[in-house]
Amino acid sequence: MKLINEILGFAFLTSPLWLILIFLVVSLWIAIKVAKCFKRTSARLASGVGIFLFVFLAPFADEIVGRMYFNHLCATEAGVKVYQTVELSERYWDEEGRARFYDGKNGNFTLDGYRVEYKTGAYSSFFHIDNAGYKRVNKKSGQILGEIIDFVYWGGWMRRNLSPHNTANACENRREHSRSLVKQIFKRKKL
Repeated sequence: MKLINEILGFAFLTSPLWLILIFLVVSLWIAIKVAKCFKRTSARLASGVGIFLFVFLAPFADEIVGRMYFNHLCATEAGVKVYQTVELSERYWDEEGRARFYDGKNGNFTLDGYRVEYKTGAYSSFFHIDNAGYKRVNKKSGQILGEIIDFVYWGGWMRRNLSPHNTANACENRREHSRSLVKQIFKRKKL
């Protein structure tokens, strides 16, 4: 019974690979059938290759193009943006110069007078890319001190609909961005 469960588990986990192999065989079969309709060798070759590429790549095209767009967004728009700095007195800093109001290990922020506004929602519904950043805002003035711009990519239609555990990809260095935002906004007051 254990062997059967292991085989079924392997088949389930490798199902996307089996699906790709099935697409490969079906694409080749369709390309050969279409190519046989042409008499000239060059027309057969061109139509066969064209049909094969279209049928085989069509189910994966949104994953490829979406991933490229997501990587472009992460490289050009994601990151830390600081609009204003705040100087704080010595009581907010420890002996080593670290902020007492921010725990970098778990991201706890305990400084009164400032709030976090999360930016979530669809950035590109066509490519299934969402916003995943946040802003640090002064509670009194409502002024944005800085923000982290981040994106989350949920994958193409095949990954979203056929994967048993669809998880999203986020831009790299999320935790470092959070630490960097706090360090860049809040400065130690010079004596």
